[in-house]
Amino acid sequence: MNTTKEQLIQDCLKLEGSYLDHPYGEFADVIKNAAGKSFAVIGILTDKDITSIKRNCDPDAPIQAGNINITMKCLPELILPLRDKYAALIPGYYSNRNHWNTAILNKDIPYDEILKMVQLSYDLVAPKGKKKNG
Repeated sequence: MNTTKEQLIQDCLKLEGSYLDHPYGEFADVIKNAAGKSFAVIGILTDKDITSIKRNCDPDAPIQAGNINITMKCLPELILPLRDKYAALIPGYYSNRNHWNTAILNKDIPYDEILKMVQLSYDLVAPKGKKKNG
């Protein structure tokens, strides 16, 4: 069963204090924590996105127009091992590629792994002293 964009947004919003924002326009769903820090950016790839990703992020990315994607913060020491493990995990699109990954849904990354990455991103942007372990 394929995960929908709406399901992904709802799962992100389950994290305490999370809310949906649209600072970049209606085509980018940004999930923020209670402090207003972004921890996930969700969108649907267009032909223009595909061209940019292939040119600037990953020429071999298994993507096509219409794919749902989510960009999340990650620990620098996990960035490359995770990208090596999953073909559908690419350098963060429109973000710092040393600290952010973009996952393409419904490819080779199990959905429960994406949710773990979302939790990690949420934890990484939490105000100091408020980070959760796990």
